[in-house]
Amino acid sequence: MSQEKSTKEIQCESCGNTFLGEATVNMLGSLPREWWPWKCPTCEEKYKLEVERGHQEYLVQARPEERKLWRQRSGVPDGLINRTFANFEPGCQDKALKICRKYAEGFKVEEPQGYRSLILYSPSPGVGKTHLMVAVANFIIDHWEGEPNQIYKPICFQSGPGLVRRVRATYNLSRDESKHEREMDVYDDLRGVCLLMLDDVGKEKPSDFTRELYWYVINERVASNLPVVMTCRLPLEGNESLVELMGVDTVDRLYGMARGHIEILEGASYRKRHQVA
Repeated sequence: MSQEKSTKEIQCESCGNTFLGEATVNMLGSLPREWWPWKCPTCEEKYKLEVERGHQEYLVQARPEERKLWRQRSGVPDGLINRTFANFEPGCQDKALKICRKYAEGFKVEEPQGYRSLILYSPSPGVGKTHLMVAVANFIIDHWEGEPNQIYKPICFQSGPGLVRRVRATYNLSRDESKHEREMDVYDDLRGVCLLMLDDVGKEKPSDFTRELYWYVINERVASNLPVVMTCRLPLEGNESLVELMGVDTVDRLYGMARGHIEILEGASYRKRHQVA
């Protein structure tokens, strides 16, 4: 196929004025096919601006709905869904608050690969780990400014004990229970999500099952180069540790995903201070 270009006088189909435009002739065998612009440069620019304006109006309407759906699909319990950085207790865990906010500010839903993981550890309960984790999720969702309908669920929140029960629940299904979740459905749900959040890891009883489970989940995240945010009350090593729960190889990978850093939260329990559940 040969192609020729020439300049010719063209009538704009929008305003009716004539203008000099570049015409292209494609020769398909002996049959010429000519193409030329339908609009003059002025009308073409107006058209592009109208299209962009319409797209921006669509985004203003569609993004809030997308954010709402993401929250519903995230798995964050209803009692925690309103936790944000803004309503985190002032003066409580200021260092961890700063680190978590910076982490959320740097996370891009469309570019999650290669982003570091975050581990929040405390030896005592009630110091704000879960609040900060959910605040990270809410900040990411609230500040997302991308194209709707591209990502089904960017964040998945799952408690450690809940994950164990969820997988075990798939083992006793009969063949005709096709509508129930299968084991691979669980792993598929966790594998490709942009940011996986594992809360209260360590309340499960350590076993060969937990070590195999966490190895598979973390290894899949490593293979996909995707991050994890995790809260726990277990130290890395020793008795009653993450190594005992997950296995040394899994913990080593997690430590590497977090770039060799664990954020330690200490202090009195928020629940005890404020006498809340």
